[in-house]
Amino acid sequence: MDTDDLHRLGAYLEGRGLRVAARDPELILAVANPLHPQLAEEIRLTDGRYITGFDYEVGERGDEQACADRIAHILAAGDTPRTEPSS
Repeated sequence: MDTDDLHRLGAYLEGRGLRVAARDPELILAVANPLHPQLAEEIRLTDGRYITGFDYEVGERGDEQACADRIAHILAAGDTPRTEPSS
């Protein structure tokens, strides 16, 4: 289900130290770097692909971990220690 995938991506992003807020009806995640709140992005799930607010594709549904790595890089959170969500 799309909502579950979006929440899974959100958990991976939180594990990378990012602040995440889900807007479920629209299938959008608002993601921000808590150390630099101006570094923020909206991620939506469209046709099985995660797309930024600037229409940049950052990954496919089913590959949320790699997608979270890309988003963390975009939001300058790459040096943040990773923690993986528990299953």
